[in-house]
Amino acid sequence: MQEIYAYQQSQSGSLAVAERHLLDTVDNLYELFIYQLSFWVEVKQFAERRIEENRNKLLPTEEDLNPNLKFVNNRILNTLENNKHLLALEDKYKINWADSREDFIRLCYNKLLEFPEYQEYMGSGKDGFEDDKRFLLSVIDNYMAEDDVLYDFYADKKLVFNSDYQIAVYLLWKFINELTVKFNEDSELPSAYFVTRDGMPDKEFIVRLFEKTILHIPEYRELVESNISNWDYDRLALMDKILIFMAMTEFCEFHFIPVKVTINEYVEIAKFYSTPDSRRFVNGMLDKLAGILKEQGKLVKTGIGLIDK
Repeated sequence: MQEIYAYQQSQSGSLAVAERHLLDTVDNLYELFIYQLSFWVEVKQFAERRIEENRNKLLPTEEDLNPNLKFVNNRILNTLENNKHLLALEDKYKINWADSREDFIRLCYNKLLEFPEYQEYMGSGKDGFEDDKRFLLSVIDNYMAEDDVLYDFYADKKLVFNSDYQIAVYLLWKFINELTVKFNEDSELPSAYFVTRDGMPDKEFIVRLFEKTILHIPEYRELVESNISNWDYDRLALMDKILIFMAMTEFCEFHFIPVKVTINEYVEIAKFYSTPDSRRFVNGMLDKLAGILKEQGKLVKTGIGLIDK
């Protein structure tokens, strides 16, 4: 969606170059996801160093000598710390926190200590994998998406990270949410692409959706213009048009995706990326266009994607 938007705004350029840039953005998003996993491991390691420093004080307190170890013993973070695939990817992306420990990581750790979710986790008396998971999910969900310190840190690391940050936080949440106790140091992390999407490789799906949407925009525009009611096409938000064009591409080009799934997906995207009225408008237009395309014989769904489903 973002790449189609950029391509439309540029009004020129090579489609092949745009496709390469699209795939580069997927790779950058995956790199940022790995950074996010590594960040949590580094915060845990910083906490361990802080505990050791406090134990070695000249006059340690009872709390210094007998600290609460629940966070540093978090099962998910300990497994990630020793996960061979994550270690290899940290090496691949040259992720090194050494220069950030005494300022950025310290700041993030001190903020973590103040979160009600952290205090509840440390004092709950519960001890189990699901409790460890719940804590991480609550912090990711309630704080990471809106954390300007983290956002600025990653944007400074790589400029393209700034547009990917919110999505990367969601991917982090999704990854943690789907973890089970079977995850161990030998487990593979998810790849940037799924191997297949109902028989179609994910990479092929991405490129095809991008390419076919752009190539068919003229005919899609004509269809939208001729069927729009009580709206001026030229005054429509560009993002709304792009979402409608992408959904029409899924209607016509991807026979395995149910119509209702496509409509629901793009209505959800419109909620976050377009205007307050976009959700209702996109939903109404796609429902109408699906019926028209079906009548024209351009909407053919097979298997699990039968239109009536």
